[in-house]
Amino acid sequence: MKLSDREDLRIPDFKMQKFALIGKNVSKSLSPALFSAAYPNSDQTYGLIESDDAAKALDIFLSHGYKGANITSPYKESFMDFSDFHDEISQKIGVTNLILNSNGKLTSYNTDYYGVKDPLTARGLKVGKAVVAGAGGAARAAVLALKDLGMEVTVVNRTYEKAETLAKQFNVSYQPLEQISDLLKNSQLLIYTIDEPLMGLDTADFRNLTIFEANYKNPNLNSKKCIEYISGKEWLVSQAIPSFMLFTGIKPDLKAMQMVAVNC
Repeated sequence: MKLSDREDLRIPDFKMQKFALIGKNVSKSLSPALFSAAYPNSDQTYGLIESDDAAKALDIFLSHGYKGANITSPYKESFMDFSDFHDEISQKIGVTNLILNSNGKLTSYNTDYYGVKDPLTARGLKVGKAVVAGAGGAARAAVLALKDLGMEVTVVNRTYEKAETLAKQFNVSYQPLEQISDLLKNSQLLIYTIDEPLMGLDTADFRNLTIFEANYKNPNLNSKKCIEYISGKEWLVSQAIPSFMLFTGIKPDLKAMQMVAVNC
């Protein structure tokens, strides 16, 4: 199925001109460069809204005439709450990474779901056991995507209670962080959404695993010997495709986006 044919990508019927990435510490994000590569001849712009406060970021977004924005950490839950409407996937996950503005009314979406699902689908990874490390917004999207692919999911996190909450939300398993090494022995996939290395990974055996890491700026597991390491850049590009289609209604230049991701 083509992205443009997906019913859950509600292409807006209004033309957008001004977009942004909203978050903290986003100055080094690849998103503006990806957007420029995706639409090289467009007069549409993509900037950064960096703020220490979600409400202030929202005020900037609305008062400066932005029509859409990607949302990154730590504001995915806040902008879910700010939104007037939610698409089915963001509703299931409980967080958003994209909002559209229609006359001051915000609709939330979650394209991180595709950032996980599409690369795994392309590799035929649709069955087996997966461990998700982390319990934030990216982890939530990953768990739903893995469940929809038919995988058996176990969540681990530094804060056990957060792992429990996430697991119960999606009716999957959870284990103490100390069990991660044993869990990986019997798993085919590790989705790693934590910015820092976890205890227990130094002694873990990755040789029979595919590793998919969300963090593309400072990866922790890219040097591990494994079946395949999938970079966070692929996650970024894979979620950006439906994001940019929602913004513009036009299919982006995928090859140009991939070139930016590889070379940055």
